[in-house]
Amino acid sequence: MTILLQEKLETYPFTNSEQPVIKYLVEQQRNIQHQTTAEIAAATYSSKSTLVRIAKKLNYSGWTAFKTAYIKELDYLDRKISCIDANYPFTEKDSLLSIANKIARLEMESIEDTLSLITHDDLRKVVNIISKTSSVHLFAASNNLLVAQEFSHQMSRIGKTVQIHALHDEIFFNAFLAKSDSCALIITYSGENESLLRVTELLTEKRIPLITITSIGENSTSRQADVVLRLCTREKLYSKISTFSTDAAINYLLNVIYSCVFALDYDRNVELKISASRRLEKNRSSDSTILRE
Repeated sequence: MTILLQEKLETYPFTNSEQPVIKYLVEQQRNIQHQTTAEIAAATYSSKSTLVRIAKKLNYSGWTAFKTAYIKELDYLDRKISCIDANYPFTEKDSLLSIANKIARLEMESIEDTLSLITHDDLRKVVNIISKTSSVHLFAASNNLLVAQEFSHQMSRIGKTVQIHALHDEIFFNAFLAKSDSCALIITYSGENESLLRVTELLTEKRIPLITITSIGENSTSRQADVVLRLCTREKLYSKISTFSTDAAINYLLNVIYSCVFALDYDRNVELKISASRRLEKNRSSDSTILRE
């Protein structure tokens, strides 16, 4: 399951000598942002090596990497998006227009929340990986596969192949047979889907560049990815009306990836889209002055 750093700090079996540091982190939270390791060590009557040891137990390369991730998580969790519950955004008492308004607000806020989690460096890595490979193998499950269909369609219109792998048993063969000049994109909200984890392991063994779209927090899939794009994380795994928030966030991220790849050769892709449509979609017409060309 996805585990937030706050949860790990409270549940991981740290040693007695490490506990004062953990207590300090939980109590001080964002106050540690501008403190040095020496200052934190002095405040907790510990040593700088103890801080580094804690960071490595939590799977970080060092204290700075841990502190950056911890502050980023706190910032995300403290940001209040809306009073709308992503799991139950409306009730039986809401009018039809009230439901329509709440779903619109939830989707817009989910997109804005996801935007806040994007970094330039991560997005650049994603675009570089896709631009240098012959094709993209896309693995997902359930409704995420449906959201991915439009991405595959859009990419195909600019000459980039995105193969969506959906058949349960076949996805392992697809991962194993992936060519070295391809890359993979795995979409998983929890990051702990057993089938997708096996796919991730196969791709990693073959050294296929791996992009993951997943929730915030640490999970098994994100640990093996070359680059991770984080989703708005507001929904429970099972207790919800639908995946409104997650679907909006995934669709947004896929649109961003497509647009960034498109922009790499903007003029060519614009011309390709227009010329192909004019040649192959001659039966489309409209009396509307807005639509007519």
